[in-house]
Amino acid sequence: MALQQQLRPGFKIFFLGIWFEKTVHSIGLGFTDIVYGYAVARSQNEAIDLAHKKYRGKGIPKIRKVSASVARSQNLSRYCFPEKMAGIRLGATTH
Repeated sequence: MALQQQLRPGFKIFFLGIWFEKTVHSIGLGFTDIVYGYAVARSQNEAIDLAHKKYRGKGIPKIRKVSASVARSQNLSRYCFPEKMAGIRLGATTH
């Protein structure tokens, strides 16, 4: 039986748009100045902070802007690779 993750009380999944000051290469998007991702956080501001932490100091251009909005699906089992979401360790539990 596979382990299943659930959000902890008070946490939500946020959809992120991350704009960089310079062009980056992203699998699936090619050369772009914006990438998309997800964060598990208690608030929009916390999700934005998690995005900054995830990309800081990894040889990636400086972040220009981050947008975060509550994701349509709040069910972690509906996502591919939820373990790659920013904040997943703090905001989710495994059963």
